[in-house]
Amino acid sequence: MSTVTIMDASYENCHEAIERIFNLFPLDLEGKKVVIKPNVLRSATPEEGVTTHPAVLKAVVNEVVKRRPASLIVGDNPGVFSYGMNEKAFEDTGLMEAAGIYYRNLGAETVAMDIDSSYIEHALISRAILDADVYISVPKFKTHGLTGLSCAIKNNFGLLAGALKAETHKRAGNPFNFAEAMVEVFAIRIPDLVIVDGVLAMEGNGPASKDLVNLGKIMAGDDSVALDTVVAHMMGFPDLPRTIELAAARGYGISELSRINIIGALEVIPGFKLPQMDSRALTSVITTMNSITAVRPWVDKELCSLCGTCIEHCPNEALTMDEYPVVSPELCITCFCCQELCPQKAIELK
Repeated sequence: MSTVTIMDASYENCHEAIERIFNLFPLDLEGKKVVIKPNVLRSATPEEGVTTHPAVLKAVVNEVVKRRPASLIVGDNPGVFSYGMNEKAFEDTGLMEAAGIYYRNLGAETVAMDIDSSYIEHALISRAILDADVYISVPKFKTHGLTGLSCAIKNNFGLLAGALKAETHKRAGNPFNFAEAMVEVFAIRIPDLVIVDGVLAMEGNGPASKDLVNLGKIMAGDDSVALDTVVAHMMGFPDLPRTIELAAARGYGISELSRINIIGALEVIPGFKLPQMDSRALTSVITTMNSITAVRPWVDKELCSLCGTCIEHCPNEALTMDEYPVVSPELCITCFCCQELCPQKAIELK
């Protein structure tokens, strides 16, 4: 049986919840190499709820340092293309200050690996995470238009360095396949402990939605699959997202609520908005219509700043600039990278 804890917290007092988590899930850290990986999708302010909040990361760092590790590294590989974005993303989000002297660019030193996958043949994986004795993942409580939710399993996508994230989106080609690729990346190095920032949660078309919920929760567990299962239940998913089902089927964790020991109150969030089209709904569209033309990025012209970020980061070059960015339906693979990385949150899924 796996254990998941749900605690009330604010950003002002989250250090108290983090301390209790380390007592509940004790880790032998003394003399060990430890890596902490927050969720740093892209540059954003903490108030946007796009990334792990710096107060949560700082509390986790402090708890680890108290246990005298031999070394500590805090880092991530932000976005679909991480070249040149890492330090800026950490600075803009306030996570650089929270990480302090322990910050490292996880994409700076990598290991080439062969992956048993239909979508990833060779991967550059962050050496720091592969070499770590203890790996702590600190994701955000968010929805995701492609995978349903972005939490423990999805945070491991940051193990991939450089442009391989975009190539994986392109090779998978649709949300059904992408869920499988996501689980294959997750399995490369499963976290020893996951701590979820759910103080300010995201609903709607995450992982960069304008719709936020003051949830006031910090969650944790040493089973990523069980933790994602609990999060999916709180969000109100009628069926578990495919990433969770696949990870459980492959023995990476537990997805049955009856087999999860939940410490705290497990409640469905009233009125919580799920993505317009999660991976199951998109898969149904693909199966029924033999196409993925039903769901496309749509630009809100009032919010668009014409910065071109969506065009630059489209892995299949499906976006071009006219008066505003426009999508070519025959090229769009519905990866929604444009929606994830738009700094103005001007792209919605229609």
